[in-house]
Amino acid sequence: MLSTLVSNYQHLVEHPAARELCALIGLPRLAPYWPALLAFSGLFQLLRLSSNMLSSLVFGAKFDALTARQKYDWGIRVVSQVHAIVVVLLAIPIFFKQELINDKLFGFDNYAAWVYTLVCGYFLWDICVSVGDAKKLGVGFIVHAFASFGVYILSFRPSLQYYGASFIMFEASTIFLNMNWWMDKLGMTGSRLQLYNACTLLFLYLSVRLIFGVYMSYHLFADLSANGSSMPIALRYFYRVANYSIILLSYYWFYLMIAAVRKRFAPSKAAKATKTE
Repeated sequence: MLSTLVSNYQHLVEHPAARELCALIGLPRLAPYWPALLAFSGLFQLLRLSSNMLSSLVFGAKFDALTARQKYDWGIRVVSQVHAIVVVLLAIPIFFKQELINDKLFGFDNYAAWVYTLVCGYFLWDICVSVGDAKKLGVGFIVHAFASFGVYILSFRPSLQYYGASFIMFEASTIFLNMNWWMDKLGMTGSRLQLYNACTLLFLYLSVRLIFGVYMSYHLFADLSANGSSMPIALRYFYRVANYSIILLSYYWFYLMIAAVRKRFAPSKAAKATKTE
């Protein structure tokens, strides 16, 4: 069965029409990875659909008591959590790939390409979710999904494979953001555990998104100015717009997080929580 799967995958990859299409849209290195990208996106949706059943088994009555909308959001966060944990761990070796260190703008590495295939599969799924639920999620999530997908799919030109790992690190804060949301739904709002989680979330968010993210953005655009003359000017502008959009959204979301933490852990509530524990 495995040999058949590999054979079918290879057939899709080597199909002349697929290679020609990838070259036509300016992503020639995407050809060996596009079936996996679509498969990853489908697997993320399968995970979302199965998460409710698994969560019901694990959390029992507390999960079953949630509304249909909360159960839907729960599944979205399960997918987000799995993606965040996996890609943060997988992205670390990319920083040490010598070919990418030697050419941070146009270097290409197969390992990095597979990581970005997974990332693109997630953000393709995220685009579908964000657009389909635009009324509740708002424009910000749609912009974030499209900008992120655009940046990582363009790594198959190839371009910016080295810098892509830096922005994957943003997902480290997502892990604790999801945990904070789950604690609310499991009746742990205002607990000491949620306080510790919230402090970790704010520290990581500030560190990886607002400090490290801005630092790496500066080096990215300095590198583009010095060595990116061969890159189409429209592409350089796209990177700037996408980067600025994500950074500005990060600052806005950080403000909302601080407001939420202050609301949950006002002095009177903190004192009350201490007594009950």
